Amino acid sequence: MDPIQKIWMYENWLADQSDQAELAKNHAYLLASFWNPDAVKQMLGEGNVHISTEEEFDESTRMVKEINAKMDSKKNNKPKRRKRRLIRG
Repeated sequence: MDPIQKIWMYENWLADQSDQAELAKNHAYLLASFWNPDAVKQMLGEGNVHISTEEEFDESTRMVKEINAKMDSKKNNKPKRRKRRLIRG
């Protein structure tokens, strides 16, 4: 069997296992919600949501733009080096 095909099969198997585990977890949450719905809400993180203001969003956007500009300026300052081809003859 081709190594690439083995990797592809393994990745698909892993995704299937992950899907089955997620299904079992959600089934457990469903069953537990009949006995203690508050505990399930707490486990799922409902009610623990951060709501940001427009000012916080604008500040975060500004910070990301600054960081991206700094990274772009660092990229542009480096000279590009080209590899030389070896000529055999």
